[in-house]
Amino acid sequence: MSEQTSTEFFTDLKEWSERKLAILEQYLDPFVKILGSQVYYVDAFAGAGIYEDGAKGSAIRAAELAQKYQLEGKRYSLHCINIEANPANYQNLQKNTASFDDLVTNLSGRFADNVDTVLHITDRSPVLCFLDPCGVKGIDAWHVIQRIIHRQAPTDIWIRFDHATLLRLAGFYESGAATADKFLGILSDTYGIADHTVLRKSLTGTTVEEKRQNAVNLYVTRLEEEFQQARGNGFAAYYPIKSITGQDKYFLVFATGHPKGAILASELICSREETYQQEKEAYQARQPRQLSLFQGELPSEEDIFEDKVRRLQEAIEKECAGERLSRDAVYARVLRDWFGKVRSSHMTRALKSIVEQGKANLVKGRLSDGKSLFEFR
Repeated sequence: MSEQTSTEFFTDLKEWSERKLAILEQYLDPFVKILGSQVYYVDAFAGAGIYEDGAKGSAIRAAELAQKYQLEGKRYSLHCINIEANPANYQNLQKNTASFDDLVTNLSGRFADNVDTVLHITDRSPVLCFLDPCGVKGIDAWHVIQRIIHRQAPTDIWIRFDHATLLRLAGFYESGAATADKFLGILSDTYGIADHTVLRKSLTGTTVEEKRQNAVNLYVTRLEEEFQQARGNGFAAYYPIKSITGQDKYFLVFATGHPKGAILASELICSREETYQQEKEAYQARQPRQLSLFQGELPSEEDIFEDKVRRLQEAIEKECAGERLSRDAVYARVLRDWFGKVRSSHMTRALKSIVEQGKANLVKGRLSDGKSLFEFR
């Protein structure tokens, strides 16, 4: 479940929140299987674990996965660390996770106040961290995010990024109100940028859409830079979580220090996006019919696939010209712009076309192998 510190947010599971939790759950399973034997899941804003309508939140879903591994006697294991600041939610969380015994550790208080405990418990084990706050309260302490990123073991992070709240804060400091400095301080702490002039310039835009993109792009860039500093390699990207009516709710941001994690997240997002589009089309079909804005036949799935491959090929050629890279490195190089938009099949087809056209040589391995080596002209 997540995030919020007030019980009012836990009445029922919204359809867009279900999509977010499905993404998290579907990533956690392969993350554990790849990085076992002992892996930790950290839910920094765990809530009560179960919504009032009976729907399972992120804390319970992760605990059930950990229990499944245990019952099946897997060689890998998952331990869940849940953090919740709201006392009522925490009491319910304790009750709702009681049956999972030693697979779950619940911590009362704010994420920032519990980070030392989290780092001590997880030590040198792999960690998947889920930060799902309401607004920015709770992630408005960049130094805490830094400590998670700089731990010595593999660490991947999913973050609910509320662009609407950040834009409101930005609007306040642009208004010249008496409280402008306070809101600018929150923005500064969220992004980890002390220079307010740089921060204001980075967030400025002529339209709401431009400001929204600037807000999330800056955050993604900061995460990527921090992972690069900590690991020597960093990747971060975002996926817009929308309602079934097409309304933007927030961004789901992903960050990692390993190309494999980036590729896994992107392909998972791509699958979820295809499902979302199907659900959206089914929803629209149930609505009163309106005159179409488009005339003529719609493109086939093959047309869409080929167009995507063509544009992906152009991006690869531009980004990788003159370099010698593995397939995974190529994938990661273009993934910021293509996150959640392509599958391995698109990448394979694009690389095959590049090789056939003589724009690159396959030096070692197969086209579909992540470790295969390409030399681009």
